[in-house]
Amino acid sequence: MLGATWDAARVRAELRRYQPAGERRQPGRPRYGDMLSPREAEVAELAAAGMSNREIATTLHLSPRTVEQHVARALQKTGVHSRQQLAQALEAASG
Repeated sequence: MLGATWDAARVRAELRRYQPAGERRQPGRPRYGDMLSPREAEVAELAAAGMSNREIATTLHLSPRTVEQHVARALQKTGVHSRQQLAQALEAASG
């Protein structure tokens, strides 16, 4: 930034200070509660389509473990126990 890093940070802080409270986003990661996050929904769609965790990981440039966690949360949030049931739940939710 041509040596203007400190100035840019100062301006961002000033802008945040004067932003109306209703428009401020809560600090930290957004919480989705019982709803699927955008990434969980993306992974769930691919899992419901029959892709393996490894295939999903390669497609989305994630680790297989991360995909495993997203699939587990998607199953939990939708209240189903298999990928086949997940596909049915996603279809019912979108249709």
